[in-house]
Amino acid sequence: MKNLKLFAIALGMLSLSSCNRNEEEQNPQQPNQENQTMRSLGAVLVDENTYNSFAKVDVEALTMKFKGQSSKAAVSALPSSYIIPNTPQIQNQGQEGSCVAFATAYAAASTLEYNFKGVTNPRSPEYVYNQIKVSGCPNGTYVSRGLDLIKNQGVCSWSEMPYTDAECSTQPNAAQKSAAATHQFTTWATVDKTNIDNVKTLLSMNLPIIIAITVDGSFDSLSSANNWIWKSHSGKIRGGHAICVVGYDDTKQAFKVQNSWGKTWGDNGFFWIDYTFFAKTTKGAINESYVAYVQ
Repeated sequence: MKNLKLFAIALGMLSLSSCNRNEEEQNPQQPNQENQTMRSLGAVLVDENTYNSFAKVDVEALTMKFKGQSSKAAVSALPSSYIIPNTPQIQNQGQEGSCVAFATAYAAASTLEYNFKGVTNPRSPEYVYNQIKVSGCPNGTYVSRGLDLIKNQGVCSWSEMPYTDAECSTQPNAAQKSAAATHQFTTWATVDKTNIDNVKTLLSMNLPIIIAITVDGSFDSLSSANNWIWKSHSGKIRGGHAICVVGYDDTKQAFKVQNSWGKTWGDNGFFWIDYTFFAKTTKGAINESYVAYVQ
């Protein structure tokens, strides 16, 4: 009888725990530091020599191409704030280390396709991640691999190859590769993070900046209390993460960044990086920064 009572109590506690968990899933709370640390990353950072070997963006050529003016004139004409229009809605990478695919394909390529080609269907991170992961699921990869794949193959739409974090072994079929072929990056290059005016100029031309950062305790502690503005490094390092810069605001003195952790994280899925922290070369926010464009 005593054992039966203990079993009944244990069963009741298990049921209560299950109910509470279901309520949390249906009514997500603002993430705190503890549950933020459970969110997936996935950017494998390149060494300094490799990064420096990549082509560097020619801002002068791009301002002449897209604005018909010199970079100096473009900087002089910059508004005090600018957010790139037509970015895709915030999504969640889930349990896979697929942030590179979300930053390059979903955030950057979707935004470029919409603003420069009028293509409204967001691009598929599944198409990219499943081909470029360094090893098996749920491991990450290099940002340059994502950029190269989209430049060489293109990327099909989300609807043509929907994203799932349940598995990553499925490779694109012939139809998906054919659909991808008309949605390629023309080229990509690194961006000098120390030149804030040039970063703002690129954003003002609707060119999102793909960045790789090191996530640590300071990042996982971002909240409305600090206006979701990341200003310094501190705490335990978790790993590399790829995300996409989509705007700036001189009043905030910060760049707006689209993350891939769902709308319940951050400011509806976005956060900000302080200008000074962005540009720092020692213990700064940015490990790698890239830009791509389409024609």
